[in-house]
Formats: sequence, C-alpha cells, structure tokens
Amino acid sequence: MRAPLDTGPGWPGIVGFVLTTLAALIIQGAAGRIGVNGALFVNLPLIVLFLWSFKRPGLVSPIALLIAGLLQDLVTGGPLGVWALAYLVAFAAARDREADGAGVEVGPAALRFAALSAAAYVTAWAAGSAAVGAPAGFQALIAEALLTILLFPAFAWVFVRRKERSAFF
Repeated sequence: MRAPLDTGPGWPGIVGFVLTTLAALIIQGAAGRIGVNGALFVNLPLIVLFLWSFKRPGLVSPIALLIAGLLQDLVTGGPLGVWALAYLVAFAAARDREADGAGVEVGPAALRFAALSAAAYVTAWAAGSAAVGAPAGFQALIAEALLTILLFPAFAWVFVRRKERSAFF
C-alpha cells in the first residue's frame, strides 16, 4: 500500500514555523537591545527561514518573507522595509526550488546559504543606504554576515539531526 501524499503543511508545521520564526525575531530584537553598541549577533530569522524552506517550502512564501522582514525591522529599530526587501530579493535570487523539500546535507546547504546571505546583506545595505539618504556603514554589516554564514553549519547540523524526528522543526 502506498503512503498518502502530503497535501499541505498541516497545523503542526504551521505552528512550528510561526513559533520558531517569532522566537528568532524576539531573540534578534532582544540581542540588539541588551548588547553593547557594536556587538554582533547572528541573523537568526534568516537562518530559520532558510531552514524552513527545506522542511516545508510552501510555508516560506513571499508573504511570509515580507512579514518576517517587516517584523525584523520593527524589533531591531531599522528603517521599515529594509529586511523585508532583503529577504524577498535573496530568496528569489538564491533559493533552488527544485532542491527545496529534498534531503538536506550540511555542505551544499551551507554554500546555498552563503549565496542567499550575501544577496540579503547586499540588498539590506543598499536599501538601508537609500532609506537614510547616504551610504550606510558596511563594516558591521559584513562582520554580521560573515558570523551568520560561519555559524550556519551548526544550526544546519542540528536541523538535519532533528528533521526526521519532529513534526515542528
């Protein structure tokens, strides 16, 4: 007998997506508030959205990216729309739809994430510069992008280990 086809994301997947994305956004906002000026932090929302694009690609829609980006702008105090645009451009440019939902391996996923992160950070820098009317400083942004890219394999490894055992994440 053939296994039934998965016709939708299902409630556990939707709840898991919303909860992990909100948790990442809250942690991102809190890190900026309690950290000293110039402190770097990993872009958790970007990592969470990218990993969910493997688990449940249908949940990481343009609307979800737009909402997550706007919420990130709100919690971090940045110009509204910068990360929303960055997420939309990055996922449109660097996401491989044919590979989404397939088995994930840390190495290839890390390379795809590096390309996606580069697109997101370049777009965020350009949109932020346009929003303030002058070129934004890019040293801290580059350092944050590198930190996010370098730490991504640890998050991906945990994701790969938990993927088969959990309905949420």
